[in-house]
Amino acid sequence: MQILLNEIKNICLKYELTSLQRLIVSAENLLSEKFIDIAIFGQFKAGKSSFINSIIGKPILPTGVIPATSVITRIYFGEKERALLKFNDNRIEEICLNVIDEYITEPKNPKNIKGVCFANIEIPELKQYKGLCFIDTPGIGSIFLKNTQTTEVWSDEATIAIVCISAERPLSEFDLKLIKELDSNSYKLVCLLTKTDLFTIEQLEEINIFLQTSLNNEIGKNIEIYNYSILSNTNFYKNKISESICKPLLERYDNEIEKIYQHKVLKIATNCLNYIEIAHQASLKTDDEKKLLKEKIFDEKVNTVFIQQELRLITADSKSRVRDTVYNIFDKYSKNLLSELRNDLNNEFPLWKGNLYQLTRKYENWLKSALTLKLKNIADKEQLQFNEILNKINAHFSFYTKSLREKLSKNIFKVLEIKLRSDEWKPEFKPLKQPDISIYRTFDSNIDLLWFLFPMFIFRNIFKNYFSKQIAHEVEKNIHRLTSNITDIINKETNNNKEQTLIYILNELNTIEKVLSGKKSNSNDYSKTINELKQIIL
Repeated sequence: MQILLNEIKNICLKYELTSLQRLIVSAENLLSEKFIDIAIFGQFKAGKSSFINSIIGKPILPTGVIPATSVITRIYFGEKERALLKFNDNRIEEICLNVIDEYITEPKNPKNIKGVCFANIEIPELKQYKGLCFIDTPGIGSIFLKNTQTTEVWSDEATIAIVCISAERPLSEFDLKLIKELDSNSYKLVCLLTKTDLFTIEQLEEINIFLQTSLNNEIGKNIEIYNYSILSNTNFYKNKISESICKPLLERYDNEIEKIYQHKVLKIATNCLNYIEIAHQASLKTDDEKKLLKEKIFDEKVNTVFIQQELRLITADSKSRVRDTVYNIFDKYSKNLLSELRNDLNNEFPLWKGNLYQLTRKYENWLKSALTLKLKNIADKEQLQFNEILNKINAHFSFYTKSLREKLSKNIFKVLEIKLRSDEWKPEFKPLKQPDISIYRTFDSNIDLLWFLFPMFIFRNIFKNYFSKQIAHEVEKNIHRLTSNITDIINKETNNNKEQTLIYILNELNTIEKVLSGKKSNSNDYSKTINELKQIIL
């Protein structure tokens, strides 16, 4: 299969199909993975977490009345029980398993405000499934849009996909959309009909027939369907899942890894074939016809000037809200921060000795140290919020590229009757670095140099009150300064991500431009390449 991937790489190089480089790198990295992933998908409250708990034989994952899972959670065998969290800022933290719900559930981590990228749970109970990794995904179709988006992105990475469908509401629009995406992306797809204890045997048979018929009509092929209940006949259902899905993967582990790798390579080959077929169709056109079809494909909304303008608007609109958002995050602490510093000053000031000059230096050093520490703690505490600002901006770029690609695909289909395959783009996320915090002089003039004019036994309390009032100014000034610094950092990253997005789009457009510019003399070469790719795919 490595030889086939090299052949595809050579084809991509020959025809300058630069937009497929990402998929090639992904396939080459696959063999370093240590698990076969079994990802559980489905609508909220379809019984995903309950199913995984049942398979494990232990209530590892939290379940509840409202949509529970908000973070991708991976569970696999480990010699001892432990939970590792990876955050969006690349931090890794080990936690006690009994507090996992504080990080992966919607009620205790709403909209994933804690910035957890995913959770890894190791448990000894999965020893019989060593080599497999069960993945719990957030439910789709709830009011929590972010959860649906998280699952949609992860669906591109699915290897073995199990879609949970509640017997109470078999096959919704959300289910169908997800199944179609997983069918095109995953190595193996099955459906799991959950909560079967709510129906009689006759009713279940009717539901299964409806489900299978509907899937056949919508997708055009049979998809395996398994029944499941955590309340009735659980061991029977569990053994069937184990015998039909899990054990075959483990018994032929190395062979299955190779097949999954082959699946990835074939996906690249299919995308490559898509481009070459477009190139072949275009090569059969006359120069005038090519010029006309390019005008139709690269219309007023699919050209470099318009795209650059749109990206500039997205960038400007996003940046315009950053400063106020960052300031509001800090401002909610200002009142308590001021109160704490004034209380600390009341405790520290009696310990200071000396004249006005010496007291002023001690005050400035104390305030710089205390305010720096407190603002740093606040900034560290809200780091995830600052990262989330950038994540939301990146989501805008990702959505725009998806919309643009769909538009491009429609235009190509109109003129060549060939659809451009779907793809997903996400700008690279880089955690934000905290800026320095600085405190300026207490007095705007050099009045403290005239210390000999102010006997401390008379003026000590007056200057103490002045110092106390000055704290408010320093707090406000440094919050504004810190806001500006963090805003600058986010805006700089936004500019970088805009450029990343533009490069991705230009690579895609350049690839399309190249394949549309094929000469008629190359049509036989394209035909030969198409046959070679079809041989690889078949």
